[in-house]
Amino acid sequence: MTQKIFISLLFCFASFSACSAESQTGSNPTIEEDIDEKTDEATLTLRSSGLERNSISVNQTTRTYLTYWPSVTSGVVPVIIDFHGGAGTAEVQYITSNFVDIADREGILVIYPQADVRAGSVWNTLHSEEGNKVAGVDDFGFIAAIIESLDSNPNIDSSKIYLSGYSNGAAMAYQIACHLNDDIAGFVVMSGLFPLEVEYPCDITHETPGIIINGTSDYERPMTGIEGYALPVREGASWWAIQNGSTQESTIQDRNIERTTYETPSGTQIQLFIVEGGGHDWFTFDVDDLPMNEFIWEFLSSSHN
Repeated sequence: MTQKIFISLLFCFASFSACSAESQTGSNPTIEEDIDEKTDEATLTLRSSGLERNSISVNQTTRTYLTYWPSVTSGVVPVIIDFHGGAGTAEVQYITSNFVDIADREGILVIYPQADVRAGSVWNTLHSEEGNKVAGVDDFGFIAAIIESLDSNPNIDSSKIYLSGYSNGAAMAYQIACHLNDDIAGFVVMSGLFPLEVEYPCDITHETPGIIINGTSDYERPMTGIEGYALPVREGASWWAIQNGSTQESTIQDRNIERTTYETPSGTQIQLFIVEGGGHDWFTFDVDDLPMNEFIWEFLSSSHN
């Protein structure tokens, strides 16, 4: 059936950013969307363009996520799993990241998971129970279950599952790329930090391309990291570059944006963008004369090994 839902966006004006748990001010006009209800993710099949609400059982708990189906598909489709910020919603991230146009043009399935309300709709980004908002919420298991359903679907190219995330959602994307690395083809993270846990090491199984974008004036996810939780921004980018086996590093300055590229002999890149004066935002500036989302997709899809 079709359920009318009303998406009330709290809008952070700096750069069309979604509001995170730490920053939700102002208001935006109410937007009405049609979302089809779907309760059995195991029978996930291609359908006409539009948003669809799905549910899946994880440790006897029902978890939900939205899917956006592209208007045109040809063969098996790649996937972007896109994580909302803390205290946000899948619906807000759908509008914030605005992958719809590129999804329709390139035939991409976009999945928007919803963090558990028991944890304040904040992602549990740590493995240690004492470090999480709610110990009983298994967000790693939730995303693993979604990926498992994609792997079993003949309409999905499970070798092309990419991650995207904002703020707390960026931390979740970092962690999934790290701990479920064998399933992930690449990632893009904005205004987030990498909560690397020494006691829970990752097994990086392949070179993993990534785009990392942070602002120097982001006081919620500062460049210096968060002591006891997450690495400084540059250190996080360097960690991925080292894991990939990067041998080249170059930096260019364009206006207020510093762009550092770490590259492996095979061409896999980590690209780090530091926006001077940038805040806690979902950034939309052009890169290489391309709108941000076109650049993101060109980077991820061309980096596929």
